[in-house]
Amino acid sequence: MAEEKELQDLIEFLKSPKQQVQKAAVDLVEGLTGSVDGLEQLMTQSDSLFPALLRLIAGDRETSKAALNSLINLSQREDAVQKLTELKVVTRIMDYLTEGLSPHVDLLMMLLSNVTVSDPACEQLLQLKSRSVTGFNIAVLLKRFVDSRDEVPDPYQHMALILTNLTRQKSGRQLLLEPGRGTFSALATQLSAPSGLRQSGSANAIRNCCFCAEEDGTLDSILEDTRSLEMILEALCGIAQVKQQSDEVRVALAESIELLVATDKGSQVLWDLKAPEMLRKGYETEEDPEVCASMERIANGFLAEMEAS
Repeated sequence: MAEEKELQDLIEFLKSPKQQVQKAAVDLVEGLTGSVDGLEQLMTQSDSLFPALLRLIAGDRETSKAALNSLINLSQREDAVQKLTELKVVTRIMDYLTEGLSPHVDLLMMLLSNVTVSDPACEQLLQLKSRSVTGFNIAVLLKRFVDSRDEVPDPYQHMALILTNLTRQKSGRQLLLEPGRGTFSALATQLSAPSGLRQSGSANAIRNCCFCAEEDGTLDSILEDTRSLEMILEALCGIAQVKQQSDEVRVALAESIELLVATDKGSQVLWDLKAPEMLRKGYETEEDPEVCASMERIANGFLAEMEAS
């Protein structure tokens, strides 16, 4: 009982009008989020704790950082993500980003990537229930993601993970691949970005986009973007010395091409882009067995298409 009372008092200190008291309290909370036991204790007071931490994001630089670190640690728990989503955390994060209320853009994006592992949070970010603004958040974030590609430090690199989360949903894939939105092109340009996180997240999002493209009704949108398909092939196969060095990324890209070749339209478009020749050159220097296996299946797909025609 004493421990519960101490936590309640600590949360009340988070609401203090005195900045020094707030900072001391949020530092204690951040420390507690560093252990499993501490997280368990804090979750018992989530109804009052989470709103207090969310308000402190707009505090001074150090207070904001400690509040965000606390929320990031807490959001590794499924029950915490559910509670934060109920508190409209996605809307709050977007407000902080667009209004410049926190200096820690990188931490806001990290928190957003943590919470969008849940479907309800993805739906909030996509704004699917508000037709007049559906996709507006994504348009804002996608532009900032592309514009900050070469920045060091990289404030928007976690957007690649957010796009991976969003493209796990059919509604997310369909919205992101709408004509004119530029998502597929944006993902392809990140394959040569300085950030490894951008590269891997974008490759996984590309694979998600290709996974059910025919069923989703987005296949034509993908295949019409031939420059992005060329960039994917170049990163996979090492054409023009741009071969992607990460095995994880090449696996995702190979599987993306494999999924497209399995469709009649995809096979034809990739054939016209000279994909078989590019893949043959890439296969000669490929060492990862998983990538090699995928390339072999792609080759068999092209052969089957040739025999059928």
